[in-house]
Amino acid sequence: MLNKKQQAGFSLLELLVIIIVVGVLTLIALPYYENAVQSARSTEAVIWWNRVKSMAAGNNISPTRAERIAQDVNEKGKLKYFTLQIVCRQKDNDELCWEAEFHLKKPDQSVQYYLATQMNFLQFVCVPQNDAGDAFCKTQSADSDIPNTTINEQPAYIIHY
Repeated sequence: MLNKKQQAGFSLLELLVIIIVVGVLTLIALPYYENAVQSARSTEAVIWWNRVKSMAAGNNISPTRAERIAQDVNEKGKLKYFTLQIVCRQKDNDELCWEAEFHLKKPDQSVQYYLATQMNFLQFVCVPQNDAGDAFCKTQSADSDIPNTTINEQPAYIIHY
């Protein structure tokens, strides 16, 4: 039997230590969790990149066709996390200019980036928009911890799928 001075349960100091330990573990795990979530979401863009690549790569598509491809993917494809834009990036020579850009639907996320193609849809790249986006793009790039290409004059990381 417990007397008045011996009570069952945790002291305030023990609870404080537990809360601090849980908080530190959460701070350590949160970036890994966010990267895992973004990796899963980027899979959606990779799937549609392969479909768009088969529709447009190697073809000199018209602006109307490019707009129709983007509209079909955005409306009928029911993209959940991204919107697709087919853009013409002017090149120095007569190369085909059409490329795809997958922009996040929620631009207020803590991890900011967009995924794009280059070399006529053949290469897929991650373009960071903030420090958390840079960390995410680094994890997606198997080649380098430094940007190894540029898109719209912004540093980008080539992703190999």
